[in-house]
Amino acid sequence: MQKITVFLIDDDLDDQEIFSFILSEAYPQAQCVFADDGLYALEKIQDVSFCPHVIFIDMNMPRLNGLEILKELKKLERFANTPIYMYSTCDENTVVEESKKLGASGFIKKHIDTDLAKLEFQNIITKLKM
Repeated sequence: MQKITVFLIDDDLDDQEIFSFILSEAYPQAQCVFADDGLYALEKIQDVSFCPHVIFIDMNMPRLNGLEILKELKKLERFANTPIYMYSTCDENTVVEESKKLGASGFIKKHIDTDLAKLEFQNIITKLKM
């Protein structure tokens, strides 16, 4: 199995832990890197050696929300081909449509059912390998 780096931008530490657990079950070779908020995420991506294979962004965070972070990531050429998924408890149609207009690869709802989330992560990782 090929190692991949997954970048999660989420201010909720419990959600980070759940995400990490589900991802490790979906793909044990995945390495999770976390940013606790949008400003820290923007600092992290200033390091040009940091090139995650896929990025997940929570929608609702203080200081910078998920859509604001998505806009900033899309301005950077080196992330042009990096899949970026919005990852949130809020999946209202207007929010989903806005994130897609801004260039998100998809929208993943935070599931209580970890098996469902695991399947979604496996599908995303399978697409990465193509």
